[in-house]
Amino acid sequence: MRAVVLEAITALEAFVGDRVFSLLREQLDPLLMKWLENKTRMDFDSRLRVLTPVALGQEVDTRSKLWNDYRKAKEIRNKVTHIGRKVSRDEAKFVMRTVYDWLSFLGSTVEVELALLGLKKAVEQSSVRLRQERDAIELVQNYFSRTKAASSLTHPSYASGSSVLRPDLVLEFGEYTVLVEVKLSRKNLLDLLSGAVPQTLAYLQASGISRGAIIVFSRVDVPESYEGVRTLEDGQISLAVVKVQ
Repeated sequence: MRAVVLEAITALEAFVGDRVFSLLREQLDPLLMKWLENKTRMDFDSRLRVLTPVALGQEVDTRSKLWNDYRKAKEIRNKVTHIGRKVSRDEAKFVMRTVYDWLSFLGSTVEVELALLGLKKAVEQSSVRLRQERDAIELVQNYFSRTKAASSLTHPSYASGSSVLRPDLVLEFGEYTVLVEVKLSRKNLLDLLSGAVPQTLAYLQASGISRGAIIVFSRVDVPESYEGVRTLEDGQISLAVVKVQ
């Protein structure tokens, strides 16, 4: 049972070190990243509590059950490591459930945002030209089909009262389902988002899907604050703004 505890916490640390730091490297100066990695190498609490929200734009609530369970699981791991404490089967199950809960909390956001960053880089480096929104939707679908980062289902529809809602795409990122709206814009980004965000939230509610993404292909310069991938609506929606010709 002690081995179960050690391996479970190590898996969580490895996931954050690999996937969360991959996102941070896209957002921060390389010298700052090197300093942060060295500074937090022996301080996983800071990586989880401070750096993860920076990477994901999603707060880690230190008053939540998720955080308190992590602290209890880590205490069990520390006693195993430092004094060779025995572990009951129930304690081992608790540590494993806690790690699964954290991987679920972090996983969908990290995987989606890394995939959106990949799309953004690929499109901006190719000088692609888009004539209409349908071209943009096909570009997103073809990109994810080609990279195998996600499988896609086009033109889904959902009943909402007497209406039928038709989002642009539903993408499957492994076990995570993400509803995607694609926009082609020549106008002010905030004006576009004032309509796109409520629309996407309505689609999420009608479909029962918990995660959404808005991909905006912009023909005007992208504001510096939108150079990376951002999360909106308490982490429900990821936003990527891509510069095109």
